[in-house]
Amino acid sequence: MNFFSRLRAAARSRQSLLCVGLDPDPQRIPGGAEGALRHCAAIVEQTADLCCCYKPNAAFWEQYGADGWRALTELRRLLPPDVPVLLDAKRGDIGSTMRAYARAVFETLEMDAMTANPYLGADALEELTRYRDRGVYVVCRTSNPGAADLQHLDGGGRPLYLRVAELAERVNAAGNVGLVVGATAPAQLAEVRAASSLPFLVPGVGAQGGDLEASVRAAWNGDWASCLVSASRSVLFAEDPRSEADGLRAAINATIESMSGGAKPPGPQPALPREPRVGKGEGKRWE
Repeated sequence: MNFFSRLRAAARSRQSLLCVGLDPDPQRIPGGAEGALRHCAAIVEQTADLCCCYKPNAAFWEQYGADGWRALTELRRLLPPDVPVLLDAKRGDIGSTMRAYARAVFETLEMDAMTANPYLGADALEELTRYRDRGVYVVCRTSNPGAADLQHLDGGGRPLYLRVAELAERVNAAGNVGLVVGATAPAQLAEVRAASSLPFLVPGVGAQGGDLEASVRAAWNGDWASCLVSASRSVLFAEDPRSEADGLRAAINATIESMSGGAKPPGPQPALPREPRVGKGEGKRWE
């Protein structure tokens, strides 16, 4: 089963298209890398039945140095096995370097998917996509204010972000490629959706102020993997993270229901949260 098949299964079982980002901030979480691990593990405990994917951002763990990498490795071990994990690393380099990145992310860290920068072209991306059971989200149209500086440049009569979507389609021989398209630009999101049926990762809701409803309407095409909506800070630092995650899930589902005339998306009801098993000297493990 490849990444997107696992993502669809998790989304159906939880009736959720929500991805929770695990991006610790040392200015808001005391205790260094260990504190970051404890905080994010607690978020997982509260949201494991509400989201279909977790997305740690590599930079937020790298900032702690070697301790951060150890904490990220431990966090990966603690995550529910039926919820896929996407490392937001945006790697992009020549082929030999990309092979090393792929081994680091997919083999050493055992992540299920990663984000990738398309700037070096197809041969670089194919070093990632050759891991046929893992997912690769290609950065297409980002959620930051400076996105238009390069991504909107003319690329032979079409904006560059649409040329990126074309590139992603070309390297999708294994059916394991998606696109990163930000919720802060729903018009461009709709434009990319019209040009591609690839699965989307949609960051930028919550703290970045993206339009959740407009983005879901633009991205959703009936495929449970088509519209993975990512929220990080708004859940991670909420007074009640579970309530925040549940509210986002409900808002996403309400939008999809309104698009289908009030009919709920097909699939089983949300899975009940599983009890964590705690062993001597261990963190919480999810069965």
